[in-house]
Amino acid sequence: MAEPSSVSRHRLSSAGLDAGAALVCVLAFWLPLDGRFGAPVTGGLVVLLIGGMLLRSRLPLAAFCVVTAVTVAGLILEAANDPFIAAAWTLYPVAVVRATPRSLSVVKMSIGTFVLALALLGTADGQGGALRNIMLSLLALTGAWLLGGTTRRAVLEAEHATRAERQAAVVAERLRVAREVHDVVSHSLGTIAVTAGVAARVGAGNPDHLRDRLVQIEATGRQALDELRATLGAVRVGEEGAGRRPQPGTGDLPALAEHARTGGVAVRMTVTGADALPPGIGLAVYRIVQEGLTNAVRHAPGARCAVTVCGLGGEVQVTVTDDGKGARRSDEPGHGLGEGAQEPDAPGYRLGVAAQEPDASGHGLIGLRERVELLGGRLTAGPGPQGGFELRASIPAAAHG
Repeated sequence: MAEPSSVSRHRLSSAGLDAGAALVCVLAFWLPLDGRFGAPVTGGLVVLLIGGMLLRSRLPLAAFCVVTAVTVAGLILEAANDPFIAAAWTLYPVAVVRATPRSLSVVKMSIGTFVLALALLGTADGQGGALRNIMLSLLALTGAWLLGGTTRRAVLEAEHATRAERQAAVVAERLRVAREVHDVVSHSLGTIAVTAGVAARVGAGNPDHLRDRLVQIEATGRQALDELRATLGAVRVGEEGAGRRPQPGTGDLPALAEHARTGGVAVRMTVTGADALPPGIGLAVYRIVQEGLTNAVRHAPGARCAVTVCGLGGEVQVTVTDDGKGARRSDEPGHGLGEGAQEPDAPGYRLGVAAQEPDASGHGLIGLRERVELLGGRLTAGPGPQGGFELRASIPAAAHG
């Protein structure tokens, strides 16, 4: 036999609580079964009371109306002395659904008034005793409404917090995709632009060289399309993890170096202890190296570039250094702020990845810094100690393993 679902178990639990509360109310306020019209009428009211209380979980408003009517009838017929405790029990779920902040404020003031009245009445008999019972009844009902309204407010606040978390997750995912798309497009289009420019200058007198450059442009374009498909496919509903190309990592670094070499940069790459990095760190390392090599290809063709990746000691150290003109002063004529930001310890210098086309957005280096900082690392960029340009990052790997 299959186990009941969580909803069924919840309903059974609620029905059990309602039955227990009904039994307590009958034993406390309705026995013995007497009254003006005797046991049959009182017994019928008890049956209605129990039935109404058992409706509490499914039809709370109907249950409250039935139980309240039965309680009033029992008091009129002198068959019960219930100070609306059963009605308060059925009022709670109504308040959970319908209570408003304004009603809660009124109820809080009312409860204070009822408590004060009860304290003044004490254990009075006669008319004072009847008024005391009325105050007790009102206190029970307002207390149930206050408790239900407080529960409703807590539920609404929890739902609001959940929605806020979901919206924050959506924004974070959009930013992640934007960074990925930017990195892919910036690198690929930069390589294509440089390759096409070289082909246009020397291709007319050298068909073989022109053909090689066109093949390189085609390969770079295809790689960019594959990476864009992988990135954008990750946000399609229902396709998460299905038919997706893996995100690039440290295993793809040799291909980056080869692309840079075909762009005229002599690359020397050293990778140590980076084979088993988590995917997120591997992708960050890939993007850092990609940014540094793209900068060298676009602004220091013919330069020498050294790439070092070391994943030993619980930390990944990434360094990309070229000996060309990767670093440019922001006040040089004809060069706007490229895809980078001014290095604090090198005033007046900017990362010149997009200096050929002035652009004040600065998304490349800013996005790269955000990516590294999200992993608990640090990124610096600026002129190298021997000239040229240096991109350096340090990312803790032990906490992400």
